[in-house]
Amino acid sequence: MQAVRLASSVITHTRHGKPSHFLSRSGLSVFIDLDKLMIANSQSSLFSVDKFNLISFHQSDYGEEYIQKKRNRKHSKIPHKLADYIRSIAREYLPNKKIVNISLLTFPRILNLNFNPISVFICQDQAGKDCFIIYEVHNTFGDSHSYVSIIEENKKNQKHFALKQMHVSPFFPTDGEYILSYKKRKDTFSLIVRYFRNNKPALTATMRGNFSKLSSIEILKHIIVNRQFPLRPLLSIHFEALKLLLKKCIYHPRPTLPPIRISQSRTRKSNK
Repeated sequence: MQAVRLASSVITHTRHGKPSHFLSRSGLSVFIDLDKLMIANSQSSLFSVDKFNLISFHQSDYGEEYIQKKRNRKHSKIPHKLADYIRSIAREYLPNKKIVNISLLTFPRILNLNFNPISVFICQDQAGKDCFIIYEVHNTFGDSHSYVSIIEENKKNQKHFALKQMHVSPFFPTDGEYILSYKKRKDTFSLIVRYFRNNKPALTATMRGNFSKLSSIEILKHIIVNRQFPLRPLLSIHFEALKLLLKKCIYHPRPTLPPIRISQSRTRKSNK
C-alpha cells in the first residue's frame, strides 16, 4: 500500500427548501498514512510533506497547532506529529483500543495555499478494522471543530449523528444536526454530510471519488485536466455565496465561537 495516494472526486452541495441551490465541481484530495510521512515525502518530486511544493501536506494545518496558528500564538517551527495528536484523542474515547494505523483524507496545499472545509481521520485497530473517525471541519473565518465517531463493531454502513457546534455557512444558523457518513472501498470512497434543522433536510454535501497512484505525472494530469488551482475551494465558496445573496437567502452573522473544540457523535438507526 502506498503511503499517500491521490483522491479525485466530484463534490456536490444541494441546498433544500426555498430558495434552493445546487453546485457541482471536481475536487483533488490526498489520502495519506500519517505513520509513513517520510515515505510519502519521497513518492514524487512534485509532492512534499511539511515544505513547499506544487502540492504538499502540512501537519500544522490540523488539530491543536492549527488553532494556535489561527490565534496568532507562538508555535514550534518543528512540525508536530499529527499522528500522536490523533492517537491522544482516540485514547480518550477508546482507552482499551490500540490504534495501529491512521489515514487522512484531505485537500492538499497547492503552491502552498489551501482551504480544508472538512478532513477525515480514519483510525484502525490491530485487526485492521476502522474503529474511530474524526471529522475535522474548518470555516472561512479560521475556526475549527472536530466531530469524533466511534465505529461500532459488526455494524455496516454506519451513520453518525452530531449536533452542529460551529458556524460554517453564513446562510444557516448555528443549530441543527449533522448526519456524517464515510465509506471506503479498495479504489473508491464517499463522504456524505447531511444537515437537518427541525428534522427537515437543509443541506446535503457529498464527495465521491477514486484513489489513484500519486506520481508526478498523475499530479500534473489532475492539476491541469481538472483545473485545480490554489484556493479553488475557497474561491468557489465565495462565488456560490454571491449567488445565494442574489437569491435573497437570509444572512446570519458569525456568532461567538463556543469554547468546545471536540464533540462526540452518536450512532442510531434512522429513516432519514
